[in-house]
Amino acid sequence: MKKRVIHIVVLLVTLALVSCSTKKNTAFTRFYHSFTTRYNVYFNGIENYKEQMKSMETEYQDNFTDLLYMHPAQAYANPKDPQPSGSFDRTIEKCQKAIQLHSIKKKPKRDSRKMSDPKYRDYLKRDEYNPFIHNAWRLMGQAQYYKGEFLEAAATFLYISRHFTWMPDLVAEAKLWQARCYIALGWLYEAEDILQKINNDKLPESQNNWFATVNADYLIRSGQYQKAIPFLETAIKSAPSKQQRIRLTFLLGQLYEKTGVNAKAYEAFGKVISMNPPYRTEFNARIKQTEVFSGKDITKEVKKLTRMASRDRNKEYLDQVYYAIGNLYLSRKDTLKAMENYRLANQKSTRNGIEKAICQVTLGDLYFDRREYVDAQPCYAEALPQLKEDFPRYDLLSRRSTVLDELVVYAQNVELQDSLQDLAAMSETERNKAIQKIIDDLIKKEKEEAEALQREEYLAQQQGPQFNSNNAAKNNATMISGDKSWYFYNKTMVAAGKTEFQRTWGSRKLEDDWRRRNKSGFSMSDFAEKGEGGGNTEEGMEVDENGMPLEESPDSAQLADAEDPHKPAFYLKQIPLTPEALEVSNEVVAEGLFNMGLILKNKLEDYPAAIANFNLLEERFPENPYRLDVYYNMYLMYMRNGDEVTAGIYRDKIRSTFPESPYAQAMADPHYLDNLRRMSTEQDSIYEDTYAAYLDNNNAAVHRSRQYMEEKYPLSPLMPKFLFLDALAYVGDKQYDKFKAGLRDLLERYPQADVSPLATTMLKGVAQGRQVAEGSGNLRGMLWKARLTNDTTTVRNDTAQVAFTQDLKAPHVLLLVYATDSVSSNQLLFDVAKHNFTTFVIKDFDLEIMTFNEISMLVVKGFNNFDELSHYRRLLDHSETFRYPPGVKPVMISEDNFKKLLEGYSFEDYFLFLENNPLPTEEPYEER
Repeated sequence: MKKRVIHIVVLLVTLALVSCSTKKNTAFTRFYHSFTTRYNVYFNGIENYKEQMKSMETEYQDNFTDLLYMHPAQAYANPKDPQPSGSFDRTIEKCQKAIQLHSIKKKPKRDSRKMSDPKYRDYLKRDEYNPFIHNAWRLMGQAQYYKGEFLEAAATFLYISRHFTWMPDLVAEAKLWQARCYIALGWLYEAEDILQKINNDKLPESQNNWFATVNADYLIRSGQYQKAIPFLETAIKSAPSKQQRIRLTFLLGQLYEKTGVNAKAYEAFGKVISMNPPYRTEFNARIKQTEVFSGKDITKEVKKLTRMASRDRNKEYLDQVYYAIGNLYLSRKDTLKAMENYRLANQKSTRNGIEKAICQVTLGDLYFDRREYVDAQPCYAEALPQLKEDFPRYDLLSRRSTVLDELVVYAQNVELQDSLQDLAAMSETERNKAIQKIIDDLIKKEKEEAEALQREEYLAQQQGPQFNSNNAAKNNATMISGDKSWYFYNKTMVAAGKTEFQRTWGSRKLEDDWRRRNKSGFSMSDFAEKGEGGGNTEEGMEVDENGMPLEESPDSAQLADAEDPHKPAFYLKQIPLTPEALEVSNEVVAEGLFNMGLILKNKLEDYPAAIANFNLLEERFPENPYRLDVYYNMYLMYMRNGDEVTAGIYRDKIRSTFPESPYAQAMADPHYLDNLRRMSTEQDSIYEDTYAAYLDNNNAAVHRSRQYMEEKYPLSPLMPKFLFLDALAYVGDKQYDKFKAGLRDLLERYPQADVSPLATTMLKGVAQGRQVAEGSGNLRGMLWKARLTNDTTTVRNDTAQVAFTQDLKAPHVLLLVYATDSVSSNQLLFDVAKHNFTTFVIKDFDLEIMTFNEISMLVVKGFNNFDELSHYRRLLDHSETFRYPPGVKPVMISEDNFKKLLEGYSFEDYFLFLENNPLPTEEPYEER
């Protein structure tokens, strides 16, 4: 009897297990798989999800100098921002397991008696019959989002909205999540489209708060701060955690500040303080309150900040405290007090991060507005490496910094030479005293720095053995910033390196051969082709690093003293004590004054300062070699200022002193000013037509345009570009001697033009024995002959094609190649991504945009062999939704061959290889 009972139990269990297969769809199987999903796999996933969410939201270090993210996960879209903690891999794994093991796709057995019921017929059309499985799909999408896999999350929520149509609340929620994924990716147009459609389709009441959160996110990202505020207020009320309520309330204060409602901003930051946030958040909220303070008397606020500066716990935040004090004074138009506190903030800063950078930018702006450019330059130069490219006015600040870097080079040269000449004019006794004072100051400074370093080493040792004294100085920037990135990705280390370089070499213009004595020109011997003979240096003659012949070597002790800044000889060798040295020094001063005037006029448009520099140049050096250019620029500035009388004086000087110059000949035309005005409006259109003619292989038109500009507008700033196109057009004509002659003419006349470095590279390539590339037209030559490096040339090595190999079983990639700026990269990325997750439910592909000078490409990865790539390519070519934008060229290539392209080969090299080793494709993909 007992055995019989056991057999019956075993039989029942076996029947139950068999009946629970997902291949069957009964009330029992639906209950079993729903129950198992909910209390087994899904339970483990949701618990891990909650744990990781709490870790992410509480541990993330927000950047309070910019608008806060609505959630830390959004920082994944910008790798330059601090990245959040938390791993959602286990959650995703559990959700995938739940779907794989418990999803019921099998249709239930039809009940003919219910077929007349529309609801029953709709039930039979469902894609899923596990009543709980949708929670696993939703949780997986959320985990993917918070992991930073925004494209994957968007695909998951798209699947939910299409396959769970009988659950309107879930579909609305999934669409909102899909919109939020698009927002994180920066696809604002697509997000707006979803939000508008959801709103028009009568949003379910249960999703009102979630809609407010996502819509606030969209409006903030699109810069519509005023419209975002009411939605953000709703989002704050429904925030799922205390940390999120704090973060969103701080963001609300920032939005009020952005829209100029300072009173409400002050109130919002006060609410943050009252919510007992982490100290760093509380501190920044108090700092923000001072920035939006709208009271009449700032004395109380200044005293409050001064007390904050005296507390030990705020030592690492002193830069922010003094920056806030400076802001208070600046709001009351007390510029001097504001600048004093901004300078103090820079001195007290220990972190060298974004907070210091913002203070430096503010101080730099004040210097710049006061036309104190030399003081403004270091502020911008040190701040820019710490700023993100989406920082407000980043492009303007970058351009301004570049111009000031160039200006300061010449200003420092003038100042240095004037100081050296003052020393040369002193008596020997006075000179020695002045030099000794410089040495004493240097020794004192080095002693102070050594003592400070010893303190840092001691503190580092106290923190642990990993901070040994030998590495304390090296690790200082890393310790301060907390950034352990590789050197060239560590902005603090790069900024420190730049400062050290400037300390050693001085501020220098970014250019090739920066250590050469004559940086304004070049030697045509650099382009001497093989067989044309070498230089005239005597055999065996020793030369220095600049190619200058060395004199007889001095005594080693004297040489050591001359290189030691602690010895008088180091300074004496720089002082122009001979007539020859004084002449060289004066040349440096004259060059500096002239170039400062040009920069002030052309790049800063500070005409009074430019005129002052040019006048000083003429006053100090009446016979300077820059007189022609000085007279012409003075003429232009006075004409711009409406002073035709003074402008006429400089016009007469040009015609009388330099009658054979292009300026004098152009000014001889009675309609010169009219020509000058027409040039500024016509030169751009003429160049566009010339460029279009070049792309259309109409080389004769290119030559005619260059000749016309030479005759009509010889002073056009675009003349170097016309000469460059003219030279390139001779390649298409196969007149290579004229090609080389044209480039030489360009370099001799315009050595500093923006196209000159490229022309130099081309000539050097020819001189090294490379053959000029021939191709089927200028357009293809410009795109396919470009190399995927910074060394872009139209020359190639004929042996390059042998470097490629063909292995159809190796991993492959698809390249969608196009001329940079001819196609919207983001739109192309979106279109391909949309095709991928609507065509492939399981298979996933990596997408990456790569840009190399004039050529860009979208790289599609994830193909194990050529056959998989061919299948993908056929589906993409015949897709009903995807179309190749004009100018996009698809190229199929193995990963190994693609690496060779990245190493410096061109597409032209690869296509030449394919001519002898064709791929088994049905269509000529290269010419598509």
